Amino acid sequence: MEHQAISQTSGKEPLSDSGTRPRALPGIATFLTAVLTATDRETLWSLLCRFFADLGFDHVLYGFSPDSRGPVMSSPDDYVVLSTLPDDVITTMLEKQYYRMNVSFSWALENAGIASWSMTEPESGISFEHEITDDALSFFERNNLSAGCTIGFPQERTRGRAVMGLAARRGVSQGKVDAQLEVHRDVIFTVAAVAHLCLASLPYHIPGRRLTVRQREVLEWVGNGKTTADIAQIMGITPPTVEKHLRLARETLGVETTAHALIKAAFLNQVFLPVRLPPDRNGTVTPLPR
Repeated sequence: MEHQAISQTSGKEPLSDSGTRPRALPGIATFLTAVLTATDRETLWSLLCRFFADLGFDHVLYGFSPDSRGPVMSSPDDYVVLSTLPDDVITTMLEKQYYRMNVSFSWALENAGIASWSMTEPESGISFEHEITDDALSFFERNNLSAGCTIGFPQERTRGRAVMGLAARRGVSQGKVDAQLEVHRDVIFTVAAVAHLCLASLPYHIPGRRLTVRQREVLEWVGNGKTTADIAQIMGITPPTVEKHLRLARETLGVETTAHALIKAAFLNQVFLPVRLPPDRNGTVTPLPR
């Protein structure tokens, strides 16, 4: 879905060092309507990246960890990561944990709002425990991640943390980013927060973490309060087969108990789905829930 571009009424222009007039920002109401009605992550992500590109941010990074608690991060295998950066850059960032070598990232894990990448530890009000290495600084510089901001979101649950980063286009100083935030802070945060809520509500299948139709179905019946015997009778299978599907669901999601599997599947939006999922790699289509 294309968004409609009209002029902002603020009279201020997005980041630009070229001397040419940048493209006008999209109308906020029109844009948010497109975001709220997007039915898949690809469409929503494309809309979001184009919006921030109009503001002068070349790269958008979004990370969601459904099982994290405050600053305690869950396994990287469970991270939902969307980014305009090349795959090898994201892989290095995760493996080396460079993303943690940023005060604004630690701040955003605990706070809702926007933090400049110029934020210092005293300004953050948090105890920053990660050493910023020369390798990390070189990595940020090489990949145009030296000027920008980090966005933290309100927490509706005790588990689950999401952070979004915006990197300005090469050649734009942090001072110009900070000036941009002074003008468009509310717009940037509103757009990012709405997009986060929509992204978190759409199914996302982490590689190796996708439930099969049967695994999803037995977990849904558990969520409906049914016993193993009940589920076997409802699905027309034997109790040992029910137990097998539950065991495989636990293994797929990387948890030890069925209760945790149900919670994690819910956070990943893989159970009680309101829409039909696309076929998996084997061509299996997940039916609508009962």
